[in-house]
Amino acid sequence: MFAAALSQMLAQADGVRVVACAPTAQAAATLIAAHQPDAVIVAEADRVGAADYGSLLAVQPDLPIIRADLNADSVQVITSHRIGIRPADLLTAIAELPKRKTESERHSARRAATAGTRRE
Repeated sequence: MFAAALSQMLAQADGVRVVACAPTAQAAATLIAAHQPDAVIVAEADRVGAADYGSLLAVQPDLPIIRADLNADSVQVITSHRIGIRPADLLTAIAELPKRKTESERHSARRAATAGTRRE
């Protein structure tokens, strides 16, 4: 039901075209190969039967996956980046990783996001 509602909402948005909906990751893989979308949105209400993002990214490495969870207050964007096999390539990739936020920074960001969504 969440996926259907999300699909309808996106279909009405300017600049977005929904090309397919799939009930499982396996069915999605077939549709992704056929439609070659710019991104995939995975709508989940819980983590039971969660999609295997690693196998999907292995066959579609440049495909961003946007994970929307009904029980979360944010979405997760999952991407894959291929690097060379030399140790220097790995070290460069590690150095370029974004700095992780501290628990305090994450808490402040959640509070600010909640404050921004309150209705008067």
